[in-house]
Amino acid sequence: MTKNMLIIEDDLASRDLLRLVFEYDGFHCMEAENGALGLTMLESQAFDVIILDNAMPVMTGLEFLNHLQHRSQQSDAPIIMITGLLNPEVREKATKLGAYTIVGKPFDLGELRALVSQLCQTNSSLSQESSLLSKESS
Repeated sequence: MTKNMLIIEDDLASRDLLRLVFEYDGFHCMEAENGALGLTMLESQAFDVIILDNAMPVMTGLEFLNHLQHRSQQSDAPIIMITGLLNPEVREKATKLGAYTIVGKPFDLGELRALVSQLCQTNSSLSQESSLLSKESS
């Protein structure tokens, strides 16, 4: 089953690289060049994982997380924030706002791919367990 990924990154070259790598891994990738466009895309589609840059025009990654947290319809997709400004303050804010993990730039693509794979397997297992529990309680 194809997994859906949302890549929110203002740098076109970085977005293209992430899309190419994760499409090779079997993901269906959608792209947004800022957090505001990413929020709009979340209104019409569910995603299995979100890769989110922090430093972007229009709406930063932290602003995206803050808006997402205050929406009535929240996403269950784990969010991996990538940032060139990796410091304790950004890490703490992003974690409090719901980011699963924060990865510094430049990032190792192999490590990022392994992290995404692990997240998708964990979410898939949790979905199957939840489905089984629902059937048992019926």
